[in-house]
Amino acid sequence: MTEEELNGFKELAESINKITREAFIIYEPQVDRIYRNKVKDEKEIEQVIDALLDYCYDDKMLLLFKRICQYYYKINPTVTYEYVMIYRDLWDDEYLDKNEEENTK
Repeated sequence: MTEEELNGFKELAESINKITREAFIIYEPQVDRIYRNKVKDEKEIEQVIDALLDYCYDDKMLLLFKRICQYYYKINPTVTYEYVMIYRDLWDDEYLDKNEEENTK
């Protein structure tokens, strides 16, 4: 790998980190407001969960996702379960490895 390619990867990683930090600044208050105000609007909650799914590679964003899923579970457990399964399919390596092993048996 050339130094130019390495610098390109570094710039890409820095951009991803910046976008993730900005997303946290946007979504943390939304999750807090939903939780604090006991919001029951499923469409509103699901829009936030959908957005958070894109960032669950980041530990802080994953905590927001888990927090809102725990809250939403009391409102709609079926849809919450579906979101957890989507998370697992996208980001949970242990879950993916386990499923892969079961499918190859």
